[in-house]
Amino acid sequence: MKLAIIQFNIRPGDIAANEAKVAALVQQAAAKGAQAVVLPELWNCGYALKDLVTLAQSSRGTSISLLKKLAKKHGLFVFGGSIAELKDGRYYNTQIVINAEGSVISKYRKIHLFSLGLQEDEYFTPGQEWVLSDTPWGQAGLMLCYDLRFPELARNLALRGARLLVVPAQWPAARLAHWQILAQARALENQVFVIAVNRFGEDTSGVYNGHSLVVSPWGDILLDAAQEELSLVDIDMSLVDEARSKLPVLEERRRILDEIDDSQL
Repeated sequence: MKLAIIQFNIRPGDIAANEAKVAALVQQAAAKGAQAVVLPELWNCGYALKDLVTLAQSSRGTSISLLKKLAKKHGLFVFGGSIAELKDGRYYNTQIVINAEGSVISKYRKIHLFSLGLQEDEYFTPGQEWVLSDTPWGQAGLMLCYDLRFPELARNLALRGARLLVVPAQWPAARLAHWQILAQARALENQVFVIAVNRFGEDTSGVYNGHSLVVSPWGDILLDAAQEELSLVDIDMSLVDEARSKLPVLEERRRILDEIDDSQL
């Protein structure tokens, strides 16, 4: 699997500029032989949450329409980061997956909303469902940014068949060490690839210095993108089976732990 990581400086509130940037970068990725691309969280509008009334889009909006067009034109799988989605009068932070035919095949609405600083919980409605997306390389478990801190979500996805976890984010520079530790931990404990794609740049919501990561099922960092750039990496999905056969932690997990009543702890 040749994967393209798109890490760029998102312009808050400027959907047209962000769409133009992504279109150019996806075209570059296709020219370099990428089979799939991954975008950062809220790539089309940034954290301009006070302006959601004008920025949020439905599934027929310009941003998803653009990704569908790009996927079909270039024959690419697109893990479309996330957009601010308007659905039934509510706003969601929603990750989109589009196949190489240009069809939306999965949507994941962010479950864990970050209450500090960005105050996501005041603007977005939390999602209620975990999502697995079928890809030519195996099932992908979908997560977004703050979700990385909740191991039960990643484990739930892995136990249901995920071979990679795709985690678009806008993770601040101040907690970059946590970003790397958590990405490696989620990969190691679940024996999956973790594709964690951050943004780059600075605006009123914070400072973001990228360092998008691709982590193997053995916890090895295969890519650490330090600057605003398009990065490509080859992923050998057979490493998932190798890790799980040589160190069968998922198979040997004691299921009695699933039955513990949290109220008694």
